[in-house]
Amino acid sequence: MNTTLNISSIVIKYFGKYEFIQESPGFAITSIALQTIASLVGTFGNALILIITARSKGKLSVQSIFIINIAISDMYVTMVADPMSVVGKIEGRPFFMQYPILCDIIGKMCTVSCIVSLGSITLLSFNRYILICHNSHYEKIFTRRSCIIMCISLYVVGLIMVLLNHAGIGGHGFDDKSLECIWDRMATYSYTVVFSVCLVWIPLIVVGISYLKLFLFVRHTRKQVTSRGNAPVIDNKSLRLAKTIFIVYAVFSICWIPFAILLVADSNDTFSHEVHLCITVFAHFHPSINFFIYYFSNEKFKKDFHKMFKIGHNEVGKEPTGQVSISFVTRVNEKLSSSNC
Repeated sequence: MNTTLNISSIVIKYFGKYEFIQESPGFAITSIALQTIASLVGTFGNALILIITARSKGKLSVQSIFIINIAISDMYVTMVADPMSVVGKIEGRPFFMQYPILCDIIGKMCTVSCIVSLGSITLLSFNRYILICHNSHYEKIFTRRSCIIMCISLYVVGLIMVLLNHAGIGGHGFDDKSLECIWDRMATYSYTVVFSVCLVWIPLIVVGISYLKLFLFVRHTRKQVTSRGNAPVIDNKSLRLAKTIFIVYAVFSICWIPFAILLVADSNDTFSHEVHLCITVFAHFHPSINFFIYYFSNEKFKKDFHKMFKIGHNEVGKEPTGQVSISFVTRVNEKLSSSNC
């Protein structure tokens, strides 16, 4: 780092314009290229998620409200945070020193976006758990109105977290290690630890436990179906969506857990900028992956996508030759159960 800034006798080193590219051309160009691709792919993919969900036949389902909320929060990252991160890697700190309010707003909105995204994944996972494991309570808990209130409450939580900055707790700004506008991990370390534990680790653990209990419930129910033939049949559509959301949750966890660890681990700000940059860029990949998760793990989403672009329209939805559909097996089991009674 060739440029320094003196503030109250404290010397802060930072990259100036083009310095990051000049000093680490391979590393810089790779990270810039990856983030540019992630921005373009993620924006296009999340836009398709919104369009396909809105075009779905019938009344908007309660789970669709959470899916839309995830896509909207993810689009902020792909449309604003990622491009401005590329600017940070090219221009360095001097660009944002000219527009300090811009960097503060970008960092705050990125924090709100991440809280809303993880919160929506958590609520949607809880939605699947209640639907499958405690179906009798589902319609009481998850109405359209309650789901909209839940989604709005996530934005309120995010705003409260960033407004605490004005009370001298925490902060946002340009990070000279990751070269982007983000949460100021060094502003209030104790608050950073609380933020990491309460808003990352606890939701991830709660969702993980919910899916474990859901898996055990489904396995137990299927054993009953096999042994007795008159056990309750689980809706395969609900299971497929639960599988999709679990993959979304797993990808979010894989992307953000290293960042949550880094926030707490580098308390003295001694880790290299390569470590910070790699982990931060990796964390921002998750909004760009969700479209592919929906496409490859959810047959309905895949069929809607093909229908929208008229891809293999006559063949989509047909059962492969020589294979029996799950729904057919379910109907046969139901007939056998009725005949045995």
